[in-house]
Amino acid sequence: MRRAVFVDRDGVLIEAVMRSGRAGSARTSAEFHIDPQSSTAVQRLSHAGFAVVVISNQPDIGRGLVSPTEIEAQNTELQRILPVDGVYLCPHDGADGCHCRKPRPGMLVDAARDLELDLSGSWMIGDRWVDLAAAQAAGVAPVLLTRPWSWEPTSAGIPPDDLRQSPSADSLEGCVDLILAASGGLDET
Repeated sequence: MRRAVFVDRDGVLIEAVMRSGRAGSARTSAEFHIDPQSSTAVQRLSHAGFAVVVISNQPDIGRGLVSPTEIEAQNTELQRILPVDGVYLCPHDGADGCHCRKPRPGMLVDAARDLELDLSGSWMIGDRWVDLAAAQAAGVAPVLLTRPWSWEPTSAGIPPDDLRQSPSADSLEGCVDLILAASGGLDET
């Protein structure tokens, strides 16, 4: 089985959109901007033998603020530009109680099943505490891309104290450096 690096989409690979002082997802193609570090970071992980899988909460679909077609077009563009092995998203609002919405591990577990990935040898890069919690729940090593909003409460509540002990970096490249240094960067398949 192949190891993976699961990567959050908005705020990590895609630039976050600020609305009313809060970081959010792109709702239109005009707001959709791939972070300049993303290409190099994903290529480094791929060359090191990791599957790279995008894992993203997209509650604006469930809230009726963006169409599933728009998000699908954005993800198609993301996959055209970045060599990712898959994109998994949760279209639900926090109140829906689904298995896939982070901090629950559903998307990671589904991707591992579908793509035959080894969760115990995998990593997750995210910019919010819910990403770290989903990784931890799936048995995946979390790495935080530190952002001003990383520890803000979400619809899932406040972050548990044990998450603050996760490795972190203030850039996507720094997160990749941490993963490659800790893993040796070699796929053990």
